[in-house]
Amino acid sequence: MSIKKKLLLTNFIIFAVMVALSLTYSFFANALLDKFPLTGPDKEEFNAISAILTDDVISDDKKAEAVEAYGYKYSIYDTKNNVIKSYGNTLKNYELNIRSTTPVVEAFSEKILIGVLRGNRVCTAVKVIKRDNAFSTAKNIAVVVMIASCAIVVFLACYYQVYTIFPPLTVLRGGLKQVAAGNYAYRLKADKNDEIGAVIGEFEIMRRKLADLDKQKSEFDRQRGEIIAGISHDLKTPLTTIQGYTKGLMDGVANTPEKTARYLKTIYETALTMNSLVNQLNDFSKMDIDTIEYSFMERDLVKLIQDFAAINIPIYATKGLKVITDFADEPVEADIDKDQFLRVIRNILDNSVKYKEKKEGEARIKVYSDGANAVLEISDNGPGVSPHELEYIFESYYRGDPSRTNPTTGSGLGLSIVKTIITAHEGTVEAVNDGGLKIIIKIPQRRKRN
Repeated sequence: MSIKKKLLLTNFIIFAVMVALSLTYSFFANALLDKFPLTGPDKEEFNAISAILTDDVISDDKKAEAVEAYGYKYSIYDTKNNVIKSYGNTLKNYELNIRSTTPVVEAFSEKILIGVLRGNRVCTAVKVIKRDNAFSTAKNIAVVVMIASCAIVVFLACYYQVYTIFPPLTVLRGGLKQVAAGNYAYRLKADKNDEIGAVIGEFEIMRRKLADLDKQKSEFDRQRGEIIAGISHDLKTPLTTIQGYTKGLMDGVANTPEKTARYLKTIYETALTMNSLVNQLNDFSKMDIDTIEYSFMERDLVKLIQDFAAINIPIYATKGLKVITDFADEPVEADIDKDQFLRVIRNILDNSVKYKEKKEGEARIKVYSDGANAVLEISDNGPGVSPHELEYIFESYYRGDPSRTNPTTGSGLGLSIVKTIITAHEGTVEAVNDGGLKIIIKIPQRRKRN
């Protein structure tokens, strides 16, 4: 039951009980009045008081003294029930309704009235009569019972509200404190179908999202730490090489033209390696902070890679990698950024060059459509990757294979950049072992972009 319904129900119950108690008290009070009626004047007393009230000869003061001898108080009213003169026990306007020219008797809660209309004046004699003590006792008991009943109902209603509304709020508050303290593993269980249960459910969704974000942040921090460690490692070796060969030149170790030329060539090639590493780091940092602007356009992947292969197959042949292409007979169109997608192909082929085992390695590029995606497969005949490391090779500076952090073979950023670019294309990339390492890239076809 919702909190709104609970509050409405308890308030309605309180109202209903109050009405029932009021009606019961009214019924009980009437029953008491019937059981303990006021005893009116006897005939002799009534006649004596009537004679005094109807005697127009004696003065009002004398009448007051005369009726007081019987325990009555004398008062005079006009026909509109306004007091003209009163000697005590004055009646209220709504209590006085005497229009008879002969004396009559009226009984009130604790008063006996004898009155008569004399011209334009109403003459009355009022006597206060106490009921039996049992009446007062029963009346007081009824009042106490009604007050106690009201108190019990209100207490039970408040108890119901407090112990059905506040405990879940206390639990929720504890959960908020835990999350605020960074404990995203603290779980709350919504065991009620009300507004608080819904809030706890929303809290759980928020907590899970925060836990995921915290996990992603931890992973990001871990990768950042690995990148920093990798940068230090990758730059240290070529710098040491340059330092050593430069010192050799300065100390005259290269004492022949041939030796000097070899030293200089080594320094130059090492500087090129460092420049390539710095460029890759620069590209990765731009992608990491999402500052690269992509220019997506519907393109034929077959035509794009055919043009790439025509220029780059001879270049990779000089690096000891034979590139073979296998294209679909029909165009395979996808919404891609040409420059960034070609960078993906280069990074994967460069990776095949770096890890080839034979003097001449082989890489195969295959392009086709599976109906929903444009698929690019690039496979080589290299050593592949151990099965438990396949899911990690797209991470920056992954250290499962020590050779991936060797600056002479690679910076460890190439495949991480591949994943970043493909993710920006809303595509997927995975690695499998198939006689070597195979990279499978899928880009959705007929996508709409904002």
